[in-house]
Amino acid sequence: MWRRSFLGWLSLAMFFISRSAAQTADQYLVTSLPGLADNNLKQYAGHVEVAPETNGNIFFWMIEQTHTTTPEKLIIWLNGGPGCSSMDGLFLENGPYRVNPDLTLNTTLGGWQEYATVVFVDQPVGTGFSFADLETGYMHNLTQIAEEFTVFLDKFLTVFPDLQERDMYLAGESFAGTYIPYLAARILDLNQRGQADYNLKGIAIGNGWISPKHQYDAYYDFALQNDLLSPSYKTYAESNMEQCHKKQEEVGIRISEKACESILQAILDDSVHEKDGEKYCINQYDIRLKNEPAGDCGATWPHELEDVTTYLRQNSLVEAVHASKQAVGWTECAGAVGSKLDRDSGSPSFDLLPGLLKEIPVLLFSGDKDLICNYLGTEYLIGNMTWNGAQGFGASTKKESWYIDDVEVGSYQEARNLTFVMISEGSHMVPYDKPAETRDMINRFMGVGNNMINGSPSWVGDNKPSTNQPSSSAPADTDLAHDDEDLNDNIEQKPTGETEGQEPPEDKDEWAQYYSWGTSALIVVILFAAIAGYCFYRSRKTSGNADYDYRSQSSTGWFAGLLGLFGRNKRQKTKLRLGDHDDTNELDELVIETPTLFAAEDYSDQDHTPPRTASPSTQQQTNSHKPSTRFAIADGEESDDDFEDFAEWEEDDSAAQETTPAVKKKDGKKE
Repeated sequence: MWRRSFLGWLSLAMFFISRSAAQTADQYLVTSLPGLADNNLKQYAGHVEVAPETNGNIFFWMIEQTHTTTPEKLIIWLNGGPGCSSMDGLFLENGPYRVNPDLTLNTTLGGWQEYATVVFVDQPVGTGFSFADLETGYMHNLTQIAEEFTVFLDKFLTVFPDLQERDMYLAGESFAGTYIPYLAARILDLNQRGQADYNLKGIAIGNGWISPKHQYDAYYDFALQNDLLSPSYKTYAESNMEQCHKKQEEVGIRISEKACESILQAILDDSVHEKDGEKYCINQYDIRLKNEPAGDCGATWPHELEDVTTYLRQNSLVEAVHASKQAVGWTECAGAVGSKLDRDSGSPSFDLLPGLLKEIPVLLFSGDKDLICNYLGTEYLIGNMTWNGAQGFGASTKKESWYIDDVEVGSYQEARNLTFVMISEGSHMVPYDKPAETRDMINRFMGVGNNMINGSPSWVGDNKPSTNQPSSSAPADTDLAHDDEDLNDNIEQKPTGETEGQEPPEDKDEWAQYYSWGTSALIVVILFAAIAGYCFYRSRKTSGNADYDYRSQSSTGWFAGLLGLFGRNKRQKTKLRLGDHDDTNELDELVIETPTLFAAEDYSDQDHTPPRTASPSTQQQTNSHKPSTRFAIADGEESDDDFEDFAEWEEDDSAAQETTPAVKKKDGKKE
C-alpha cells in the first residue's frame, strides 16, 4: 500500500515539475526596459532550447504589431555575419528603439512593428545572446543551420500558438542572403512532406550575399563605376580577379572563396590615405564615408554600435529580456560561429532561388552606396538567373521610379514573383539610414499600410495617389502605440502602383448599392412585363378559333418559352474557362513541384554563367548607374513559356562567409 502511495505522489510531483519546466508566453513577457520611461509596446524575449545535449539555446526578442491587419503578419528578422546578432537590426535598423549616449532609449518611426509582429532572432547558436555549452554545439554547414532553425521555430510557435496562422515572412540582410533561402527551402520542404504547416508567404533580403560568382566580379565593376581604383591598383585588382576565376574553375563555386576576397582587399587598400599623421580608408559598407580608421574600413560602423554594446551588456537589460542563461555577455559578431562554417561545401543560395520563386514571392533590395554586397552584384545575379520560364527580368520589365511625398527615393522592378528594389543613397544597412523607405517597401511587399509613410503618400511609377488619401501611419509627434480605432488599421494595400484613396465614404457606397439594386429590379420587372404581354398577344392572335385545350397549352407554352429565353441568355453569358478549349491550359506550367531542399544540382553553374563581353581593363569608368554588362540574356529575349500572360502574381496566392586578408570587416565577415 505504501509503495503505491509513494509512486502516486512521485508521479504527481513529476507532473508538476514537467509543467513548471515548460515555458509559457507569460514567462517571456518584457515588462520594462532600462532607459525607457514608458514601455508602450508589448514584447517578449528569452531563450528557446534547441539542442539539450549541448545546452544549445537560441535567443529571440519579439515586438508585437501595433496596428491590426487582416490577416495579421509575422516577420522574422535575421542579421548576417555569419555570427552577427540581430540586435543590430533591433537597435540600429528596423526595430523601434535607438540607444542614446546616456543609455536611455528613443523610439523611432522606422520600426517595422507597425503592421507586423517582428521577431529578432540571434541564430545560429553562438550568435549574440544565443549560446551552447561547448563549441561542439556550433553548426558546421547551412543544412545544419536550417534544421536548427526549424527546431527553434516549432518550439517558439508552441509557446505562441496564435502566431501559427499569421502570414510569415523571413527577412534579413547581408549573409542572411545565404541563411534565408536555406531556411525557406527547408520550411517549404517540410510543408510538402506533410511534416509541418508553416504559413510562409515570402522572403526579403537586403544587400544580400547570394551568388559569389556574380558578386565577386561586381566588386571590380562597382569600384570602376565609382572611381575607387587608381591605375596601379586597377591592374592589381584585375590580377586578383583572374586568380579568383581560376580558383572557381578548379574547385567550383563556393559560398566564400579566399582567393576572391582579394578583389575587395585591393579596393580597400587603394583607398588608404594619411591625414594628420593617421591613416584612413573608405567604409566598405558606405562609400560616402572616406575617413574610417585604416585596418578597420567600416568594421566599427555604425558608430552608435558602441552605445548599443554597452546597453546590451547591462545586467538590468539582461534580466529584463530573460537572457541570464547566457554567461559571457552579448557580442555583436562571434568569430567562432563563422570559423565553424569555413569548410562548408554547400552550394550558394543562388541555386535555391529558382525553386523558391516557384512557390513564394521574393524581395531583393539594395542600397546603392554599399560596396561589400553592392547592387551591381544583385543585378548580375538576377540577369543570369532563370526562374519561372525566363531568364532575368528582360526588356519588357521596366524599372519604375519610386516616390515618397514627391521625392524620388529609388526604383522598382517586378516580374514572375521576384521584386528588386533599389534604394537611393542607401548603405549596406539600408534600414539604418533609410528607415521610412524600407518601412514603405516592406509594407508594400506584405500588402499593408495604405501606401502612407509618416503621413506622406508613396507610389511607384505614374500612379500618384490623390491628395485626400487618409493616412494610416503614425504621425510624427505621436507615440508608437496607438488605439486601433483612431486609425484606419485594417486597410490592406493594393498592388504596387495602384492609386489609393479614391473611394467614396462607406455610407455613400452603401446607399449607392441600394439605389443600383432598386433600379436594376425595376428594369427587370418592366422588361418581364413587356415580353410577357407580347408573348400573350402573339399566342392569342395565332390561336384564333382553336379549342380550349389548345389555348391552354399555348398559354403555358408562352410562359415556358419566356423562361427558356432567359435560360438561353444565361447559358450564353457563361464565361469560358482556360481549360475549355484543351485538356491542359497554360497555367499548368505554374504547378508547384517542391524538390527536396531544392537540390542545387538542378540548377547547374553552366546554366547561369555569363559571358564576359569585354575585358575589365576596357570598361568605361562612370559615376552613374549604368546598365550591367555581364548579363547573358539579350535585350528583349524571353522564353516561350507564356509567363508574360500571367505576370500579375497575387501575393496571397503564393504562398558567405568571408575571410578577408587583414582585419577589414567585423570579425572578417559580411555582416
